[in-house]
Amino acid sequence: MSKSLEELRWSHFHEQLGQKLCAAYIAQQQGIALDSALKKVTVPVGDLWLVMAEFARKSCAENGDVGDLAVPFQR
Repeated sequence: MSKSLEELRWSHFHEQLGQKLCAAYIAQQQGIALDSALKKVTVPVGDLWLVMAEFARKSCAENGDVGDLAVPFQR
């Protein structure tokens, strides 16, 4: 991981992406709509979701697929 956990905690981008990843997981596990799952996500998200967000960012950057990650988070 290229960023420290402290850097991830201060990153607004990682917080939003972590929220989206957490909501997607909840929606898939509970069989509910993504909008409903977004309402269940607490702020701030846990460190696990921040690390997952960094892995997703790095993976997309390596594959040249960062366009979808640039979409602003709306709740």
